[in-house]
Parts: sequence; structure tokens; C-alpha cells
Amino acid sequence: MAAKTRILFVDDEPLVLQGLQRLLRSMRGEWDMVFVTSGAEGLEELARAPFDVVVADMRMPGMNGAEFLNRVMRLYPGTIRLVLSGQADSDLILQVEGAAHQFLSKPCDPGILRTVIQSASEIGGRLRSDEIRRVLGGISHLPVLPAAYQEIQALLAIEATTVEDLGRVVEKDPGMTGNILKLVNSAYFGLRQRVSDPAEAVAFLGFDTLKALALVHGIFQQVRDFPPGFNGGHLWRHSLELAAGARGIARHEGLGREQAADCFTGGLLHDIGLLLMASGFPAEYQRISGLLASGGVELLDAEMDVLGVHHGEVGAHLLGLWGLPGAVVEAVAHHHGPRPALGITPEVIVHAAEVLSTSVGDFQVFGLHRDVDDAPIEDLLGPRLPAWKGILDRLREA
Repeated sequence: MAAKTRILFVDDEPLVLQGLQRLLRSMRGEWDMVFVTSGAEGLEELARAPFDVVVADMRMPGMNGAEFLNRVMRLYPGTIRLVLSGQADSDLILQVEGAAHQFLSKPCDPGILRTVIQSASEIGGRLRSDEIRRVLGGISHLPVLPAAYQEIQALLAIEATTVEDLGRVVEKDPGMTGNILKLVNSAYFGLRQRVSDPAEAVAFLGFDTLKALALVHGIFQQVRDFPPGFNGGHLWRHSLELAAGARGIARHEGLGREQAADCFTGGLLHDIGLLLMASGFPAEYQRISGLLASGGVELLDAEMDVLGVHHGEVGAHLLGLWGLPGAVVEAVAHHHGPRPALGITPEVIVHAAEVLSTSVGDFQVFGLHRDVDDAPIEDLLGPRLPAWKGILDRLREA
């Protein structure tokens, strides 16, 4: 029998905890649940035995949720950390500084809470958690969920939020302002007029794209220590090109707005695991680079040989814990090889865009060139191949 998922609930209101116990009673066969009324009690329970998931209220006397989760992150980095917060907690949310993997609105529907916990706790199991935890445990500074992304998420939970409100968040980060204005005025977005106002840029980009850009900008800002010869700037450009190309393909295929947004975000974040692992394991990535340079070895095979995991798995694991849409997580996990018989999905589109840009993609990040083998992608795409390739070629030439 599989071990139960151990979950710790922390809330200073006994009635709330009693309600959760009652509402989640049906999960007792799968979950081992412990309920405590303070952060101090929570830390005592964690010291007694490990927990897979911690769910904490944000507003608690003495040690609030932000302080508690930051301590959990330092002491038990492998524990999944969820926070329950109300709309009035936006200032407190920023104090968490990435300690929470996901934010849930309070009061939280028990069905949503159950789904989030199940999804987050299953991510590791689906993606070979032991190996991934070993690799992530060897990285001293995991990227935290960027503060700008957290604030944008908090604002989007408020019905009255306007693009001007979101623009003011962007304005507070000069680097993000500059990058977003540069991007919205680039060929990737195909606008016919120049945009210089952050709020106007937000309106052009849309909320989904803004969230993706805020996320990836924050990650690139945090991860900078690359091994010799690793070109982080090229990785950023490759990711942006792939994101725009994947979205262009989605629109060409007539997919809806949500799926097109998943294609863009999946493309933008497809190599987050590579960014993270190369920064955390510079010596190992020098070995990986040597294997690639010797010829005949693909990146994923070299990563598996040296580290036992590949960057698609690691990136998907992290994004799954952060609560990004399942379609995005799967696109990142399988961007070097989609599962069979999927149809035209974000996973297939991001994979195709990656293959068709391989000669200017991953290998150039290592200062190498690799010609594209069209045969596998021809088998996958069939008559769609010329149109999809043309979309990416036009973006590259723009």
C-alpha cells in the first residue's frame, strides 16, 4: 500500500480547523492530516516527523503565515508550502518572498483545496521525485516566485483591478518596465505603433502574457551564475522566440485564447530547468557541454548521463509546485518529446517549435551548432510542417 500524503494545516481559528477536518474527512484514506493553531506548534510538529504539504493561514498572531512559511522553507525545503490569504493580505503576500509555492484565496472552497493539494503532491511522483529532489537539494539558491508576479496574481484576484493597476506594478520594477516595453515594441508582437506607457503595454500584452513575462523576468534576474561558455542571454532570446512562435502556431491552428496563452507561456518557460540546473551545477554542465561537443549526443541524454534527470523534468516539477496550468507544466516536461496521440496541443506545439529552432536553440546556448533532423518532425506534423516552419522562420528574420 502506498504511503499516505502527510499534510499539516496551521490556522489560529479552531472553528476553521474543525471545518476543514469535517470537509476533508473523505480524504482520510489517502491523507494523514494534522491540525494546529499556531506557527510555533507547526514547527514542533515538523520537527517530530516530516510532512509532504503544509497549508498555513496568512494572518495569525505571533508568528504570521509569511514568517512561518519562510522558516519552513529554510528548515524543510522539500515540503510543499501553500498559503491561505484574503484580498486584504496583498502586503503580507509580498513578505512571503517565494516561500509559498501557491496562494489560495480565503475562504477557500474545500473542493479547490483538495484539488490543489492532490495536484501539488502528485507532481513529484509523476516526475520521478526522488531524483529531482536530489538534484534540487544540491542547488543552494532555488529561484523564488518573483515579487512582481505575486503582486500581479494578487491584483488579478480582485475583480475591480484595471490595467492601470497592473501597469503600476510593472513601473515599480525598472528592469521589468524596460524589458516589457522593449518586447511589446518588437517584431514578436507585431504592433503598428510604438508603446511607451506600462499600462498601455499591459493592455496590448493581456494578463496571461504579462504574468508569464513577469515570472520569467524575475527568474532570469535571480539566476546569473552560469558555467563558462553558457550563454544565458541567448537562452532568453531563444525562449522568447519559441514563445512567440508557439503562440503564432496556435493561432494559425485556430486554438482558443487560453490554449494560445498556454503555448506562449510553455514556450517562454520551456528551458527554466536548464537555466536552473546549469546555474546550480556548473561543473556538471561543463561535462555536459563536452559530451555535446563530441557529437552524436542529445542534450537530454547528456543530462541523464551526468545528473540522472533532465531539464524538462526539473522545470516542470518547479512550475507544477507553483501552480501553473497543467498544459504549461506538461509542455515544459515534454518539450523534447511529446507523448503519443495527443493531437494539436500546447505540448505538441512547443515541442515542434523547439525542434524547428534547435539549430539556433539549446546547442547555441552552449556555443555549439546542430543541424535540424526534419524526419521525426515530418512524421509528427505531416502536411502541417511547411506552415509551422514558416511561422518560426518569419519571426527569426523579423
